[in-house]
Amino acid sequence: MNFVVVAPQSSHWEDSHRAAAILVKALRRIGHEAWLVTSVYHDGEPAVDPEVVEKSEEGFVEVEKDVSGVPTIRVLSAKSMLSPGAVTLRSFSKILAAIDRRRGVDAVVVFSSFWNGPEEAAKWVTIKKMLAQSGEVGRPPALVYIPIYPTGVHGISPVEAVSRSIWSTLNLPHILRQAAAVVVSCREEVEAIRQLRAPADRIIEGKWWIDPDYPEALAAAGRLPHLEGFELVVSYAGPLTDEKNVRALVKLAERMPQVAVAVVGRGEAAAWLRREAARRRNLVLMEDPSAVVPVAKSSLLGVDLSIHEPMGIRALEYLYAGTPYAASPTSRAACHITDGVDGARLRNPEDLEGVARLVSTLAKKPELREEMGRHGRRKTENLLAIRLAETLVARLK
Repeated sequence: MNFVVVAPQSSHWEDSHRAAAILVKALRRIGHEAWLVTSVYHDGEPAVDPEVVEKSEEGFVEVEKDVSGVPTIRVLSAKSMLSPGAVTLRSFSKILAAIDRRRGVDAVVVFSSFWNGPEEAAKWVTIKKMLAQSGEVGRPPALVYIPIYPTGVHGISPVEAVSRSIWSTLNLPHILRQAAAVVVSCREEVEAIRQLRAPADRIIEGKWWIDPDYPEALAAAGRLPHLEGFELVVSYAGPLTDEKNVRALVKLAERMPQVAVAVVGRGEAAAWLRREAARRRNLVLMEDPSAVVPVAKSSLLGVDLSIHEPMGIRALEYLYAGTPYAASPTSRAACHITDGVDGARLRNPEDLEGVARLVSTLAKKPELREEMGRHGRRKTENLLAIRLAETLVARLK
């Protein structure tokens, strides 16, 4: 089958964006053609020259060796003026038609909510279905929707909340009707999608989001020199933004001066964190994506203190590495954790006391740390994204 996997932008850090590249990789791993289709942006910056895309004949350029790590089609796009960080794909239904003419598309997998990608993809699939019914074309492409639908409104403005409500009312019902499958990652998201009248038999619930390359990278990972001199390491990997509550990580380093707090990521708060790290020996900032796996492997505990995190894939990766994970209730990572078994669900994003208490317990009881690690590995050993790719192919055939 030929898949196009659509996301607002690509990323090394934002789970809801990098998940699309993970799925492309998994589909290719099991022998299917798959391309990431996205904007010109990678982590908020142009990955290709926007002028080249503007001047392209059909509104897109193909990049075999893209910064995302998978073959990528970069399309006409723009940053939203209303919602910071949001991206719009321009003339996208027409571009999908052009990609279909060039490559043939059997399925469109589209990620995320509250942007124009899902509605444009649904529009194009609807037209193809109507043409198929009239005998003008053969079998129409299938639409797979991965909404990453929030179950709360943490950290957004009242205007953004109203905008999301309007989008859910006007656009989401049509998208759900057209989708052959809707993929969700936790029970709370299932209930939210069912309330929006998604057909129950089309909902696929699963946490199969671990990168197919992760096991090999984990086996090869060693301890980084950045962490020499520290017996205990607590770490966070992801975007460095206010939404991810990176200031709490600095407070955590102040609270536990004998523990290294390793922060791996990039984002708008990176410069501030560099300054803070220069003043604190135990606050270690790394901005290279290649550091994520060795840091996860060598940590006593992984943490996510986000005010809002819609997907929480990093938690699954830490658990796969045998590292317990602690997450705030406003991060979807908390849905992937069994409290007290393979990690901890914190009281709130500022629950530094809960983190410090867990670190102290795990340091004093290494056998408990090992037991929690075993539970995490067992939970996640079958959660590679290849399982999701196989499930989708079986559903769509």
